[in-house]
Amino acid sequence: MNGTDYADWFVKATPDLLRALADLAHHHSENELADNLNKFSGPMCLEPLYDDLVANRSPRRFCAAIVGWEGEPCTDHSPENADALGRCIYPDRGRLCRDPRLPGRDRCAHHFELCLVIKRDGRVCGMRQCGVPKHKQVTATAASAVAVLPS
Repeated sequence: MNGTDYADWFVKATPDLLRALADLAHHHSENELADNLNKFSGPMCLEPLYDDLVANRSPRRFCAAIVGWEGEPCTDHSPENADALGRCIYPDRGRLCRDPRLPGRDRCAHHFELCLVIKRDGRVCGMRQCGVPKHKQVTATAASAVAVLPS
């Protein structure tokens, strides 16, 4: 304990601290511990994992997959993989949407009316009840497929 206040009991595990502890563990021949500390010193996915997304709003665990940079999801939890996970397919700021899908639909109630067409600049249109004729045409022919169109 570092003090009498609960907030003083813990030291934030920064990447530098974790790497230093990993070096110490290697020095004491605790290679498995050292490998884990090194692993957790880098950026991780940290996507909340739910037992049942609809019934249970509290995550039971978090994904600890190593990623390239802070805030990036792993390939399993990227918006491109949302349909396979049974999640809303709308890319919510590069992360999976955490709201349950509407019955028989591929999106949640909040994202259902948003246009999914990707414009030439790489951004999702995202307009609610989009009226752009080319976007409507693509949506009608592809039935929720994504296409690249001029902005």
